[in-house]
Amino acid sequence: MPKKTKVIFIAGASGDIGIALVKNFIRKGDFVICHYANNKEALEKLQTEHPNHVALVTADLSKPETINTLWDAILKIKDQIDVVINSAGIEEEDTSFEQIQNTMNINYLSPRLICDHVIEHFKGKKIPGIIVNIGSRAAYRGLPKGYYTYSDSKAALTRYSQNAAKENAKEGISVYVVAPGPVEGKMFQGLREDVRTQCLDSMPTGQAVKVQEVVDMIDLLASGKVPSGTGGVFDLMGASWTH
Repeated sequence: MPKKTKVIFIAGASGDIGIALVKNFIRKGDFVICHYANNKEALEKLQTEHPNHVALVTADLSKPETINTLWDAILKIKDQIDVVINSAGIEEEDTSFEQIQNTMNINYLSPRLICDHVIEHFKGKKIPGIIVNIGSRAAYRGLPKGYYTYSDSKAALTRYSQNAAKENAKEGISVYVVAPGPVEGKMFQGLREDVRTQCLDSMPTGQAVKVQEVVDMIDLLASGKVPSGTGGVFDLMGASWTH
């Protein structure tokens, strides 16, 4: 029996993890709706190379009021979504109230509103939908002063995901959290040097988490092969935190 093509929406598809996820699902023959706010060039290249597998949508997730419009744009591309992956995120130093608000909006409030939409979508279509939210070790271990809001936002997203998983399990809707430690790439390199050093020193493995490890974990969860894992937080922390 041929593999069923899935329709996958990825928020934050232009980041290091996002781009790797898009390429992963293209290889599997799935159709990927890619959200971006910036850095669209790599996604446009993938769309040109794979026009039957990639579509693009844009929205500023620092403005949660745009999520209704974003969701409408997604459904104009495909009227049934099978998997949603919230990969968008920022990890910037808290320098002002505006920055604190932006971090909470991008890392927690906008992903939560996306999840709210997609849960109703799954219920309306009566399909066993899947949501994968990217959390963080910081939700448990915390980060140094200046990055408290990042930890707060990921803790909030994790708790929301667990609540949503429990509430919607009987509907066949699975909600997972993938929680890595520091992940190699542009976001990690953008941290203050002392924070990068502390993060790496805290890893017994002596290295940051590889992007491909995050992709492989999300790919497994998005496959639908582990429905009993719904509500679970899947750690990629290199033994630096256990709970």
